[in-house]
Amino acid sequence: MALEQETKHGGPYTKQEQEIRRNKVFELHFEKGHPAVNIANILGVNRNTINKDIEYWYSEFGESECNSNRNWFDKQLRRLEFQRIRLQEELEKEITFKERMQIENSISKIDMTIASLVVKIETKRKYPKL
Repeated sequence: MALEQETKHGGPYTKQEQEIRRNKVFELHFEKGHPAVNIANILGVNRNTINKDIEYWYSEFGESECNSNRNWFDKQLRRLEFQRIRLQEELEKEITFKERMQIENSISKIDMTIASLVVKIETKRKYPKL
């Protein structure tokens, strides 16, 4: 009689499994922009687990000791700010009304993205239990 290994459908996870999963969540959420629900489907993990992993990364960004991920966050923030500056420079050129509205919409989205990231990080820094 052969024993079949059951596939895992939930926690608890070993530290190694947790680290691997968190790194995948980091890549899918922060680098590729996937929402938690999609990540949960991709990884076959509960959505609440993914949400906790995302919260973990935001709290890591808020801590000054976090090196590589903090550097990544700073780099992404600078990219957004430079993109915003380039778009503002485009507004100074002779462009159509439609182009102007598209650029202003893009600037607004960048501002909201920056504000959202900063608020999440500051909230995690001040209220780590949330």
